[in-house]
Amino acid sequence: MEFTWGFGRGEQRFEVPDGLYLGTVEGVAVEPLPDLEEALEKALADPIASPPLAELVRPGDKVALACPDAHRLWVQSRRWLPMLLRALNRAGIPDRDLTVIVANGTHGTPSYEQMLAITGESLPPRVRVVSHDARDPSMLRYLGKTPSGTPVWVNRHAVEADHVILTGAVVPHAFAGFGGGRKAVLPGMSGLATILANHERVLSETPGGGTHPMARPGVLAGNPVHEDMLDAARMLGPRFIVNFALGEDGSFLGVFAGDLAEAHARGCEFVSEAFRVEIPARGDVVVASRGGYPMDHTFYQAFQSNANARAAMREDGEGVLIMVGECSDGLGPYEFNRWFEVGGAEEIEAELRRDFTVAGFVVFRAALLHRQAKKVMLVSRLDPEVVSRIGIIPHASIEEALREAVDTIPGGKVLLMPHASQTIPYCAC
Repeated sequence: MEFTWGFGRGEQRFEVPDGLYLGTVEGVAVEPLPDLEEALEKALADPIASPPLAELVRPGDKVALACPDAHRLWVQSRRWLPMLLRALNRAGIPDRDLTVIVANGTHGTPSYEQMLAITGESLPPRVRVVSHDARDPSMLRYLGKTPSGTPVWVNRHAVEADHVILTGAVVPHAFAGFGGGRKAVLPGMSGLATILANHERVLSETPGGGTHPMARPGVLAGNPVHEDMLDAARMLGPRFIVNFALGEDGSFLGVFAGDLAEAHARGCEFVSEAFRVEIPARGDVVVASRGGYPMDHTFYQAFQSNANARAAMREDGEGVLIMVGECSDGLGPYEFNRWFEVGGAEEIEAELRRDFTVAGFVVFRAALLHRQAKKVMLVSRLDPEVVSRIGIIPHASIEEALREAVDTIPGGKVLLMPHASQTIPYCAC
Protein backbone atom coordinates (compact mmCIF):
# COMPACT_ATOMS: atom_id res chain seq x y z
CA MET A 1 0.00 0.00 0.00
CA GLU A 2 1.19 3.52 -0.79
CA PHE A 3 1.04 6.46 1.61
CA THR A 4 1.83 10.17 1.52
CA TRP A 5 2.72 11.96 4.75
CA GLY A 6 3.46 15.57 5.62
CA PHE A 7 7.18 16.22 6.13
CA GLY A 8 7.90 19.81 7.10
CA ARG A 9 6.15 21.95 4.51
CA GLY A 10 6.51 19.19 1.94
CA GLU A 11 5.67 15.50 1.93
CA GLN A 12 7.15 12.03 1.66
CA ARG A 13 5.73 9.05 -0.18
CA PHE A 14 6.39 5.49 0.88
CA GLU A 15 5.04 1.99 0.47
CA VAL A 16 4.24 -0.76 2.96
CA PRO A 17 3.97 -4.30 1.55
CA ASP A 18 0.35 -5.46 1.76
CA GLY A 19 1.26 -8.54 3.74
CA LEU A 20 3.04 -6.48 6.40
CA TYR A 21 0.54 -3.64 6.81
CA LEU A 22 -1.16 -3.90 10.22
CA GLY A 23 -3.14 -0.67 10.05
CA THR A 24 -3.19 3.10 10.49
CA VAL A 25 -3.96 4.60 13.89
CA GLU A 26 -6.27 7.60 13.54
CA GLY A 27 -8.36 9.49 16.07
CA VAL A 28 -11.99 8.52 16.51
CA ALA A 29 -14.16 10.56 14.16
CA VAL A 30 -15.70 13.57 15.95
CA GLU A 31 -17.79 16.07 14.02
CA PRO A 32 -16.10 19.49 13.79
CA LEU A 33 -17.86 22.43 15.37
CA PRO A 34 -20.17 23.97 12.74
CA ASP A 35 -19.49 27.50 14.02
CA LEU A 36 -16.43 28.20 16.20
CA GLU A 37 -17.56 31.67 17.29
CA GLU A 38 -20.98 30.40 18.32
CA ALA A 39 -19.39 27.54 20.29
CA LEU A 40 -17.01 29.95 22.03
CA GLU A 41 -19.82 32.33 22.95
CA LYS A 42 -21.81 29.47 24.43
CA ALA A 43 -18.82 28.24 26.43
CA LEU A 44 -18.20 31.74 27.83
CA ALA A 45 -21.86 32.17 28.78
CA ASP A 46 -22.29 28.68 30.27
CA PRO A 47 -18.84 27.68 31.55
CA ILE A 48 -17.77 24.67 33.59
CA ALA A 49 -17.81 25.16 37.38
CA SER A 50 -17.61 28.94 37.03
CA PRO A 51 -19.83 32.00 36.63
CA PRO A 52 -20.03 33.31 33.05
CA LEU A 53 -17.02 35.33 31.97
CA ALA A 54 -19.12 38.49 31.68
CA GLU A 55 -20.00 38.20 35.39
CA LEU A 56 -16.38 37.80 36.51
CA VAL A 57 -15.03 41.04 35.04
CA ARG A 58 -16.07 44.63 35.64
CA PRO A 59 -15.33 47.90 33.85
CA GLY A 60 -12.01 49.22 35.14
CA ASP A 61 -10.50 45.75 35.64
CA LYS A 62 -7.14 44.98 34.04
CA VAL A 63 -7.33 41.63 32.25
CA ALA A 64 -4.38 39.55 31.05
CA LEU A 65 -4.76 36.67 28.60
CA ALA A 66 -2.07 34.00 28.28
CA CYS A 67 -1.81 32.92 24.65
CA PRO A 68 0.04 29.96 23.04
CA ASP A 69 3.39 30.79 21.44
CA ALA A 70 4.87 30.25 17.97
CA HIS A 71 5.60 26.59 18.69
CA ARG A 72 1.86 26.01 18.90
CA LEU A 73 0.58 27.75 15.80
CA TRP A 74 -1.53 24.66 15.15
CA VAL A 75 -3.80 25.91 17.98
CA GLN A 76 -4.78 28.72 15.55
CA SER A 77 -5.04 31.46 18.16
CA ARG A 78 -5.30 34.01 15.32
CA ARG A 79 -8.84 32.70 14.76
CA TRP A 80 -10.25 32.72 18.27
CA LEU A 81 -8.21 35.37 20.09
CA PRO A 82 -10.06 38.27 18.39
CA MET A 83 -13.37 36.62 19.32
CA LEU A 84 -12.32 36.38 22.98
CA LEU A 85 -11.16 39.99 23.02
CA ARG A 86 -14.49 41.14 21.58
CA ALA A 87 -16.33 39.19 24.28
CA LEU A 88 -14.32 41.04 26.92
CA ASN A 89 -15.10 44.36 25.22
CA ARG A 90 -18.82 43.54 25.46
CA ALA A 91 -18.34 42.78 29.14
CA GLY A 92 -17.05 46.32 29.68
CA ILE A 93 -13.28 45.83 29.33
CA PRO A 94 -11.87 48.28 26.77
CA ASP A 95 -8.84 47.46 24.64
CA ARG A 96 -6.56 49.66 26.75
CA ASP A 97 -7.17 47.40 29.77
CA LEU A 98 -6.34 44.19 27.92
CA THR A 99 -2.91 42.53 27.80
CA VAL A 100 -2.08 39.49 25.69
CA ILE A 101 0.89 37.59 27.12
CA VAL A 102 2.51 35.25 24.62
CA ALA A 103 3.34 32.30 26.89
CA ASN A 104 6.72 31.30 25.44
CA GLY A 105 7.90 29.12 28.32
CA THR A 106 11.57 28.41 27.57
CA HIS A 107 11.13 29.16 23.86
CA GLY A 108 12.67 32.22 22.25
CA THR A 109 10.96 35.49 21.39
CA PRO A 110 8.70 35.15 18.34
CA SER A 111 9.65 37.05 15.21
CA TYR A 112 7.39 39.76 13.85
CA GLU A 113 5.94 37.32 11.33
CA GLN A 114 5.38 34.70 14.03
CA MET A 115 3.70 37.25 16.27
CA LEU A 116 1.25 38.09 13.49
CA ALA A 117 0.55 34.39 13.08
CA ILE A 118 -0.18 34.15 16.83
CA THR A 119 -2.39 37.21 17.29
CA GLY A 120 -3.75 37.68 13.78
CA GLU A 121 -3.26 40.82 11.73
CA SER A 122 -6.37 42.60 12.98
CA LEU A 123 -5.47 42.82 16.68
CA PRO A 124 -6.69 46.20 17.99
CA PRO A 125 -3.70 48.55 18.37
CA ARG A 126 -4.59 49.51 21.96
CA VAL A 127 -4.37 45.91 23.18
CA ARG A 128 -0.94 45.50 24.76
CA VAL A 129 1.05 42.45 23.66
CA VAL A 130 3.84 41.10 25.88
CA SER A 131 6.24 38.36 24.84
CA HIS A 132 7.17 36.40 27.95
CA ASP A 133 10.88 35.88 28.63
CA ALA A 134 11.60 33.21 31.26
CA ARG A 135 15.21 34.40 31.53
CA ASP A 136 14.49 38.08 32.26
CA PRO A 137 14.30 38.67 36.04
CA SER A 138 12.70 42.09 35.53
CA MET A 139 9.69 40.39 33.93
CA LEU A 140 9.04 38.06 36.89
CA ARG A 141 7.42 38.20 40.31
CA TYR A 142 7.92 35.65 43.10
CA LEU A 143 4.79 34.00 44.54
CA GLY A 144 6.32 31.47 46.95
CA LYS A 145 6.81 27.71 46.71
CA THR A 146 4.48 24.89 45.74
CA PRO A 147 3.87 22.06 48.25
CA SER A 148 6.53 20.12 46.32
CA GLY A 149 9.04 22.92 46.82
CA THR A 150 9.07 24.47 43.36
CA PRO A 151 9.87 28.22 43.57
CA VAL A 152 7.16 30.01 41.61
CA TRP A 153 8.27 32.97 39.50
CA VAL A 154 5.56 34.23 37.12
CA ASN A 155 5.26 36.98 34.52
CA ARG A 156 4.66 40.28 36.34
CA HIS A 157 1.97 41.41 33.91
CA ALA A 158 -0.09 38.37 34.89
CA VAL A 159 0.56 38.92 38.60
CA GLU A 160 -0.39 42.60 38.40
CA ALA A 161 -3.62 42.03 36.44
CA ASP A 162 -6.99 41.96 38.19
CA HIS A 163 -7.95 38.87 36.18
CA VAL A 164 -5.92 36.27 34.31
CA ILE A 165 -7.46 34.15 31.58
CA LEU A 166 -5.56 31.11 30.37
CA THR A 167 -5.97 29.86 26.82
CA GLY A 168 -4.61 26.88 24.96
CA ALA A 169 -5.39 23.45 23.58
CA VAL A 170 -5.92 20.11 25.26
CA VAL A 171 -3.75 17.44 23.67
CA PRO A 172 -1.87 14.42 25.06
CA HIS A 173 1.48 15.57 26.46
CA ALA A 174 4.62 13.48 26.66
CA PHE A 175 5.15 13.84 30.42
CA ALA A 176 2.50 16.23 31.81
CA GLY A 177 -0.43 14.00 30.85
CA PHE A 178 -2.18 16.64 28.75
CA GLY A 179 -1.43 20.09 27.45
CA GLY A 180 -3.69 23.05 28.16
CA GLY A 181 -5.07 24.41 31.42
CA ARG A 182 -2.37 25.03 34.01
CA LYS A 183 0.43 24.75 31.44
CA ALA A 184 -0.27 28.31 30.30
CA VAL A 185 1.17 29.34 33.68
CA LEU A 186 3.85 26.68 34.10
CA PRO A 187 5.80 26.57 31.87
CA GLY A 188 4.05 29.22 29.71
CA MET A 189 4.48 32.34 31.88
CA SER A 190 6.99 31.07 34.45
CA GLY A 191 10.62 31.87 35.12
CA LEU A 192 13.35 29.47 34.05
CA ALA A 193 14.09 28.34 37.63
CA THR A 194 10.42 27.45 38.07
CA ILE A 195 10.24 25.52 34.81
CA LEU A 196 13.39 23.52 35.51
CA ALA A 197 12.34 22.64 39.07
CA ASN A 198 8.97 21.44 37.80
CA HIS A 199 10.25 19.49 34.83
CA GLU A 200 12.88 17.76 36.96
CA ARG A 201 10.01 15.90 38.61
CA VAL A 202 9.76 13.82 35.45
CA LEU A 203 12.84 11.87 36.53
CA SER A 204 12.45 8.63 38.45
CA GLU A 205 12.77 8.93 42.21
CA THR A 206 15.55 6.34 41.95
CA PRO A 207 18.79 7.45 40.24
CA GLY A 208 19.34 5.42 37.12
CA GLY A 209 15.64 4.59 36.89
CA GLY A 210 14.85 6.79 33.90
CA THR A 211 11.54 8.68 34.05
CA HIS A 212 8.77 8.65 36.65
CA PRO A 213 6.22 5.92 35.77
CA MET A 214 3.26 8.29 36.08
CA ALA A 215 4.76 11.12 34.01
CA ARG A 216 3.35 10.00 30.70
CA PRO A 217 0.65 10.90 28.14
CA GLY A 218 -2.97 10.75 29.26
CA VAL A 219 -2.17 10.49 33.00
CA LEU A 220 -3.02 13.26 35.47
CA ALA A 221 -3.68 11.46 38.78
CA GLY A 222 -0.38 10.74 40.46
CA ASN A 223 1.59 12.58 37.79
CA PRO A 224 4.13 14.67 39.76
CA VAL A 225 4.73 17.10 36.91
CA HIS A 226 1.03 17.84 36.38
CA GLU A 227 0.25 18.13 40.09
CA ASP A 228 3.08 20.60 40.63
CA MET A 229 1.97 22.62 37.58
CA LEU A 230 -1.55 22.84 38.95
CA ASP A 231 -0.31 23.94 42.38
CA ALA A 232 1.78 26.68 40.77
CA ALA A 233 -1.11 27.88 38.59
CA ARG A 234 -3.39 28.07 41.62
CA MET A 235 -0.88 30.38 43.31
CA LEU A 236 -1.36 32.85 40.45
CA GLY A 237 -5.12 32.35 40.72
CA PRO A 238 -6.47 32.57 37.17
CA ARG A 239 -10.22 33.09 37.28
CA PHE A 240 -11.02 31.50 33.95
CA ILE A 241 -9.61 29.27 31.21
CA VAL A 242 -10.59 28.82 27.57
CA ASN A 243 -9.25 25.61 26.04
CA PHE A 244 -9.87 24.03 22.67
CA ALA A 245 -9.78 20.50 21.29
CA LEU A 246 -8.64 20.22 17.69
CA GLY A 247 -8.76 17.38 15.21
CA GLU A 248 -5.80 15.95 13.37
CA ASP A 249 -6.81 18.02 10.34
CA GLY A 250 -6.85 21.28 12.33
CA SER A 251 -10.63 21.42 12.74
CA PHE A 252 -12.05 22.63 16.06
CA LEU A 253 -13.92 19.90 17.93
CA GLY A 254 -14.75 21.44 21.30
CA VAL A 255 -14.42 24.48 23.57
CA PHE A 256 -13.93 24.05 27.31
CA ALA A 257 -14.18 27.20 29.39
CA GLY A 258 -14.45 27.89 33.10
CA ASP A 259 -12.64 26.72 36.21
CA LEU A 260 -8.87 26.13 36.03
CA ALA A 261 -9.00 22.47 37.05
CA GLU A 262 -12.52 21.33 36.20
CA ALA A 263 -12.78 22.83 32.71
CA HIS A 264 -9.38 21.40 31.87
CA ALA A 265 -10.37 18.00 33.23
CA ARG A 266 -13.51 18.04 31.07
CA GLY A 267 -11.39 18.81 28.04
CA CYS A 268 -9.00 15.97 28.91
CA GLU A 269 -11.92 13.55 29.16
CA PHE A 270 -13.16 14.65 25.75
CA VAL A 271 -9.74 14.25 24.14
CA SER A 272 -9.20 10.86 25.79
CA GLU A 273 -12.38 9.61 24.20
CA ALA A 274 -11.89 11.34 20.85
CA PHE A 275 -8.31 10.20 20.30
CA ARG A 276 -8.18 6.93 22.23
CA VAL A 277 -7.96 4.36 19.48
CA GLU A 278 -8.05 0.59 19.80
CA ILE A 279 -5.37 -1.10 17.73
CA PRO A 280 -5.71 -4.67 16.41
CA ALA A 281 -2.30 -5.65 17.78
CA ARG A 282 0.96 -4.03 18.76
CA GLY A 283 3.24 -3.36 15.84
CA ASP A 284 6.58 -4.98 15.26
CA VAL A 285 7.42 -1.77 13.43
CA VAL A 286 5.77 1.54 14.34
CA VAL A 287 6.16 4.56 12.08
CA ALA A 288 5.13 7.78 13.84
CA SER A 289 4.88 11.40 12.70
CA ARG A 290 3.36 14.63 14.01
CA GLY A 291 1.98 15.47 10.58
CA GLY A 292 4.49 17.96 9.22
CA TYR A 293 5.03 21.68 9.83
CA PRO A 294 4.71 23.35 12.30
CA MET A 295 4.61 20.22 14.46
CA ASP A 296 8.00 18.89 13.34
CA HIS A 297 10.23 21.91 12.83
CA THR A 298 12.73 21.01 15.59
CA PHE A 299 14.04 17.82 17.17
CA TYR A 300 12.09 18.64 20.32
CA GLN A 301 8.81 18.96 18.46
CA ALA A 302 9.40 15.89 16.30
CA PHE A 303 9.93 13.67 19.35
CA GLN A 304 6.85 14.88 21.26
CA SER A 305 4.90 11.86 20.03
CA ASN A 306 7.36 9.16 21.04
CA ALA A 307 5.43 8.01 24.13
CA ASN A 308 2.23 7.36 22.15
CA ALA A 309 4.27 5.58 19.49
CA ARG A 310 5.93 3.34 22.06
CA ALA A 311 2.52 2.43 23.47
CA ALA A 312 1.62 0.99 20.06
CA MET A 313 4.79 -1.10 19.74
CA ARG A 314 5.44 -4.65 20.92
CA GLU A 315 6.41 -4.74 24.57
CA ASP A 316 9.38 -7.15 24.57
CA GLY A 317 11.90 -4.53 23.48
CA GLU A 318 12.42 -6.22 20.11
CA GLY A 319 10.39 -3.84 17.98
CA VAL A 320 11.55 -1.07 15.65
CA LEU A 321 10.43 2.53 16.14
CA ILE A 322 10.65 5.00 13.25
CA MET A 323 10.08 8.65 14.17
CA VAL A 324 9.43 11.08 11.33
CA GLY A 325 10.04 14.84 11.44
CA GLU A 326 11.85 17.16 9.07
CA CYS A 327 13.47 19.29 11.84
CA SER A 328 13.90 22.20 9.44
CA ASP A 329 15.08 24.42 12.34
CA GLY A 330 17.57 21.82 13.54
CA LEU A 331 17.94 20.49 17.04
CA GLY A 332 16.71 23.65 18.70
CA PRO A 333 18.66 26.25 20.71
CA TYR A 334 22.44 25.91 20.98
CA GLU A 335 22.15 24.07 24.29
CA PHE A 336 20.75 21.01 22.52
CA ASN A 337 24.09 20.43 20.81
CA ARG A 338 25.85 20.08 24.16
CA TRP A 339 23.54 17.31 25.32
CA PHE A 340 24.16 15.27 22.20
CA GLU A 341 27.82 15.21 23.20
CA VAL A 342 27.34 13.98 26.80
CA GLY A 343 27.02 10.29 25.91
CA GLY A 344 24.25 7.70 26.19
CA ALA A 345 21.17 7.63 28.39
CA GLU A 346 23.08 6.76 31.57
CA GLU A 347 25.54 9.64 31.19
CA ILE A 348 22.79 12.09 30.25
CA GLU A 349 20.68 11.11 33.28
CA ALA A 350 23.62 11.58 35.64
CA GLU A 351 24.25 15.03 34.21
CA LEU A 352 20.54 15.92 34.41
CA ARG A 353 20.43 15.03 38.10
CA ARG A 354 23.39 17.35 38.61
CA ASP A 355 22.14 20.18 36.39
CA PHE A 356 18.65 19.74 34.95
CA THR A 357 17.69 21.55 31.74
CA VAL A 358 14.73 21.17 29.40
CA ALA A 359 16.99 20.55 26.41
CA GLY A 360 18.85 17.84 28.32
CA PHE A 361 15.64 16.11 29.24
CA VAL A 362 14.40 16.11 25.64
CA VAL A 363 17.62 14.43 24.52
CA PHE A 364 17.45 12.03 27.48
CA ARG A 365 13.96 10.87 26.52
CA ALA A 366 15.16 10.18 23.01
CA ALA A 367 18.24 8.31 24.25
CA LEU A 368 16.07 6.18 26.57
CA LEU A 369 14.19 4.71 23.62
CA HIS A 370 16.92 2.14 23.02
CA ARG A 371 15.80 0.40 26.23
CA GLN A 372 12.36 -0.20 24.74
CA ALA A 373 13.15 -1.04 21.12
CA LYS A 374 15.63 -3.09 19.16
CA LYS A 375 16.20 -0.13 16.85
CA VAL A 376 15.12 3.49 16.93
CA MET A 377 15.30 5.52 13.73
CA LEU A 378 14.70 9.17 12.89
CA VAL A 379 13.74 10.34 9.41
CA SER A 380 14.81 13.99 9.30
CA ARG A 381 17.09 16.59 7.72
CA LEU A 382 19.41 16.60 10.74
CA ASP A 383 23.13 15.85 10.53
CA PRO A 384 23.27 12.01 10.64
CA GLU A 385 26.42 12.04 12.74
CA VAL A 386 24.76 14.12 15.48
CA VAL A 387 21.66 11.89 15.61
CA SER A 388 23.83 8.77 15.88
CA ARG A 389 25.53 10.01 19.05
CA ILE A 390 22.55 9.02 21.22
CA GLY A 391 21.97 5.65 19.59
CA ILE A 392 19.36 6.72 17.04
CA ILE A 393 19.74 5.55 13.45
CA PRO A 394 19.38 8.45 10.99
CA HIS A 395 17.56 8.20 7.67
CA ALA A 396 16.60 10.69 4.98
CA SER A 397 13.37 8.97 3.91
CA ILE A 398 10.61 6.86 5.37
CA GLU A 399 11.06 4.41 2.50
CA GLU A 400 14.72 3.89 3.41
CA ALA A 401 13.96 3.47 7.13
CA LEU A 402 11.22 0.93 6.41
CA ARG A 403 13.57 -1.17 4.32
CA GLU A 404 15.98 -1.44 7.24
CA ALA A 405 13.13 -2.18 9.65
CA VAL A 406 11.77 -4.99 7.49
CA ASP A 407 15.26 -6.44 7.12
CA THR A 408 15.63 -6.30 10.92
CA ILE A 409 12.31 -8.08 11.58
CA PRO A 410 11.48 -10.25 8.54
CA GLY A 411 7.70 -10.55 8.29
CA GLY A 412 7.22 -7.86 10.98
CA LYS A 413 3.86 -6.12 10.98
CA VAL A 414 3.91 -2.36 10.36
CA LEU A 415 1.63 0.05 12.23
CA LEU A 416 1.36 3.65 11.01
CA MET A 417 0.66 6.71 13.20
CA PRO A 418 0.51 9.80 10.94
CA HIS A 419 -0.62 12.13 13.79
CA ALA A 420 0.94 10.33 16.72
CA SER A 421 0.92 13.19 19.24
CA GLN A 422 -2.88 13.35 18.98
CA THR A 423 -3.53 9.61 19.04
CA ILE A 424 -3.66 7.52 22.22
CA PRO A 425 -3.41 3.82 21.27
CA TYR A 426 -4.60 0.95 23.43
CA CYS A 427 -4.67 -2.75 22.77
CA ALA A 428 -7.26 -5.14 24.21
CA CYS A 429 -5.13 -8.06 23.06
